[in-house]
Amino acid sequence: MAEGKRTTYNQTMRLRAVEALEEGISQRALAAQLGIPAATARQWARAFAAGGRDAVLNGGSTHRSYGLDTKIACARDRVEKGRSVREVMIAYGVTSESSVKMWCRKYRADGVEGLVSKPRGRKPQA
Repeated sequence: MAEGKRTTYNQTMRLRAVEALEEGISQRALAAQLGIPAATARQWARAFAAGGRDAVLNGGSTHRSYGLDTKIACARDRVEKGRSVREVMIAYGVTSESSVKMWCRKYRADGVEGLVSKPRGRKPQA
């Protein structure tokens, strides 16, 4: 696959993945069986473990927000306690691997302050 391009998988492919994950297939076997990249299989397996069928079938179609307490707890468990991304996702019901990784980067760089939501857009004119 060319750099910078993303592949979007249809519902049929995602449903096949969910059925295989429900049977207990490994990430590596899932990737081989469906002909998908290992990274995609890993993300789907982690999302399935954290949020079940819906997390894989609706992956990326809805934006989900998490509170500051959840972000802090996830980042601390990962950074300070050394828990895996998968363990953190399951423990807090976070279905996005990239969210957990982003929170950890911000926590390492700026501590708790890095996880506080900041207003977006232009500053109001006086």
